[in-house]
Amino acid sequence: MFNAVGQFLFGLGPLRWMLYSAVLVTTLFRPAPGSESVYEGWAVFPTLLFPALAPILFMLLLLDAMMTRVLLTGRPETDQRRMRHAVRTDLILVAFMLISWYPFFANLMGG
Repeated sequence: MFNAVGQFLFGLGPLRWMLYSAVLVTTLFRPAPGSESVYEGWAVFPTLLFPALAPILFMLLLLDAMMTRVLLTGRPETDQRRMRHAVRTDLILVAFMLISWYPFFANLMGG
């Protein structure tokens, strides 16, 4: 069990680890819908920086899923399995971000 999980996590690679970490941090520390922006101190991160990074990371996840799917063709079976897991993880994180950030952006757009 732990060997399979370890192989999956090791197979993601360092760039995907950084992308997934950034997605989790920005999603877990998102501001509440309707909250005021703070322009100084540590509160700048969740009120200004993370809402600006969320759409960028969302698109990066979709781009990573698409490019991984394109590169999947013509690879050995072990690489294909690892790449399918990466695509699946990308799409799960896209859904997680969409569900988490929707209330904030809906409030921001007035809807």
